[in-house]
Amino acid sequence: MKRSELVITAPGPAGIDPAALTREQLLGWRCALCGTLLTGDRPLGTVTICQGPTLTTYPLWACDPNCATENAWRAAIGHAARCEACRTGECATGQQLLDAYTAAFRQEHAGGAG
Repeated sequence: MKRSELVITAPGPAGIDPAALTREQLLGWRCALCGTLLTGDRPLGTVTICQGPTLTTYPLWACDPNCATENAWRAAIGHAARCEACRTGECATGQQLLDAYTAAFRQEHAGGAG
């Protein structure tokens, strides 16, 4: 499928740009949010794409548990593991990463995952 042939007819859920999705994401093999291979998944909604005279609606899937939460946690822990300032609690970057994880966790558990 050539990107120049695609016409998006419906916006994607969760702020997803349907034109940026890969074939694997459209077919539900990879997360529509982060692109990783899906092992556990949750539905996000659908996108409709026009290819010539054909309209195709694709269900979109995302990581379960929430990839935003998982990625934020990995970033915070990965940074803290190699940052001396994090060990003393004086690292602004580490605090920002931890705050991002906390926000993603709260959003996921408030029912706003996505």
